[in-house]
Amino acid sequence: MRVLFRKGNDISRGPGGYMTVEAVLILPFVLGVIFLVIYMWFFKYDRCLMEQDYGTALVSACCRQGISSEERVDLMVSETSSFSGDIYLAWNRSMPKAAAEWGRYTVWGEGYVEFPFAGLNFWGRSNVFDTSVSYKGNVIKQMMGIRVVRKIEGIVD
Repeated sequence: MRVLFRKGNDISRGPGGYMTVEAVLILPFVLGVIFLVIYMWFFKYDRCLMEQDYGTALVSACCRQGISSEERVDLMVSETSSFSGDIYLAWNRSMPKAAAEWGRYTVWGEGYVEFPFAGLNFWGRSNVFDTSVSYKGNVIKQMMGIRVVRKIEGIVD
């Protein structure tokens, strides 16, 4: 890099200070966009993790054999409640709910992430990004599961 030496206070020659002004204007905007994207990744990660937890609870409760419908509902609620909140990055969850109706089981819940800059939330009605998840499933008897798999194998072959 070449350094220019100037005599006296003559600053009319050489590069001016326009790069500093551009950096002062652009750098905060770029950093804000980067932080917003990272925060949205936290939201996406936590949403996917919540969906996985609720789906896992439904499948594990529906796979249990020899328990009543009330026990299945209690099992789904207890499993989704017991998932560690430490693995969620910025997520706040509501209490999970489960129900059984005519042999069909449902587990659902809600969660949200608070928007970090409340004054810049132009697209939302409040200062949170929220989502809900709902999964429905049936208990399949073991023999019925084998028959379904054999039908699928017959179709695929």
